[in-house]
Amino acid sequence: MHASATPAISRALLLTATILAAAIVPAQAHKCGTIFSIDNFQKKGKAPISARSTPSFCEAEAYYDSVYSEETEHFQIFYTLSGLHATTLPFIDSLKASLENAFEFEVDKLGMRKPQGRDTTHHYRQAVKAGLYPIEVVEIDFLRDPYDVLKAASCNGCFGVTHPDYKKDYRKSQIIIDNDFYYVPESGVTTDTVDVGGKSCPYTVSTEPLTNAAYGYSYAEEWAKGIRVTAFHEFYHAIQLQYMDLFKYSTFWTEASAVGIEEAGAPDIDDYFFHISTFMQETGSSIDRMSDYGVSLLFIDLYNHIDKFFDRNIWEQYAKHPGTPFEEVLKAVLGQKGLDIGNVFHDFATRLSFSGIRAAAIDSSEWISPDQPRWNNPLIRTRESFEPDTTNFAYSFFRGGIPNIKDFKGKITAALFQFGKAELRKVHTTATLDSIVNDSFAADSLTWIFSRIDTAKYIPILVRDSTLRAYPVPWRGSGQLCFTPLPESKNFIEIRNGRGELVMREPYTRAAHCIDGDIIKSKMKPGVYRFRAGSSGKTEKFIVVY
Repeated sequence: MHASATPAISRALLLTATILAAAIVPAQAHKCGTIFSIDNFQKKGKAPISARSTPSFCEAEAYYDSVYSEETEHFQIFYTLSGLHATTLPFIDSLKASLENAFEFEVDKLGMRKPQGRDTTHHYRQAVKAGLYPIEVVEIDFLRDPYDVLKAASCNGCFGVTHPDYKKDYRKSQIIIDNDFYYVPESGVTTDTVDVGGKSCPYTVSTEPLTNAAYGYSYAEEWAKGIRVTAFHEFYHAIQLQYMDLFKYSTFWTEASAVGIEEAGAPDIDDYFFHISTFMQETGSSIDRMSDYGVSLLFIDLYNHIDKFFDRNIWEQYAKHPGTPFEEVLKAVLGQKGLDIGNVFHDFATRLSFSGIRAAAIDSSEWISPDQPRWNNPLIRTRESFEPDTTNFAYSFFRGGIPNIKDFKGKITAALFQFGKAELRKVHTTATLDSIVNDSFAADSLTWIFSRIDTAKYIPILVRDSTLRAYPVPWRGSGQLCFTPLPESKNFIEIRNGRGELVMREPYTRAAHCIDGDIIKSKMKPGVYRFRAGSSGKTEKFIVVY
């Protein structure tokens, strides 16, 4: 069997509708076939009927010759050296070493569960030796029964895919790794044929190399690095399947943690850089609505600042309570360590705000990763006055201005910049907020960092103070007049004039309560007033001037 060298123009007529469909699938190159498959499965609600990507008159076997097998302590690798799916022996040797490194790191060192392998491989249909985990090296854009694996006609830019036997036992899986890290592009598709027994069997040619965004090299040339990052990533998906059915219980953490673990296991490759630029522009959005790949920065932060084994605890929680929202799982894991999820999430948001050129403003020990100065700069919005985002499980950054935090429920840190360094101040009280605004006039710049993550427990409004007070004082006739911190044990405030007469009784439901200016003017003339929470207790003075 050999690949034909004659022009492919006339042969294009031989392509079936399936091949044409594969050619026009939008190419979101540089992706994981596993999450691609899960996403397609979720969109359709159930696994589609199996379909073949090869023409009906050419079996999958027409595109490869002899199948070889190599064994390591934990893996059995299947490959071919000729035809469309051909690889090389140095490629296989590199794959053997990288897979064993991934096993040692993820199973032996981190204590994750050992994956279970399928009995028969998908593409080459080879029996797997008992106790070994199967790996196939294949041209992923021309898989046997692609809908069974990818839930689509083609992957268009996948490094690899972990394929479970979700119809019988989702725990049993195999990994398919691309044979050369070239893929079929979205446009300008080239076609060719192989001649088998007098038949001309067409196929689309993978001509576009996958590339490394951090350093600019081609994985088709630096294939050993492509192998390393793919082995750590896809093997982690095989591990995840030991805890939860990833197709039944979808979570963004499936991909975020696999990208994170590849960086932990192969930190010199930095493949995750490909997704950072998009992630850095998604401030204000809920984490579970961001790019799954980009949320790997949260994994890296927890890995470097909480402990190396935190994700094992997360997946153990998923095993006990599959389908639980990620923030509830994370809350439980952090709670076991005596940590508050709101504080941990806010620390992550704070560190993230110092990405790119801003990284030099804080000590490197506070970076999420040593790579942080090379990341894209985060989106920081500029407003003179604003209400911070209130989206749950989200963070946002603002440059300068004065925030209205009356309705904000979350955590706030201010970064005051002077001579290229940042002083971080956490906002616990309205007095702290006021002092930050005052000090910002002498600083070079000010950045506000907001985060919010709700759990089952009610998080009261942030505004707190050591003493009951009204603000602003004096009230000068414009804007709202506010009172804080109001106790949860009461539900109204009383305002009395200088003679002690009741002016108004105002119900409240928050720790801080504000009254519109037009109501103040209609009820109070300029003068000295006192207020208190409830109908008894100490009163506090405030002044109205207009």
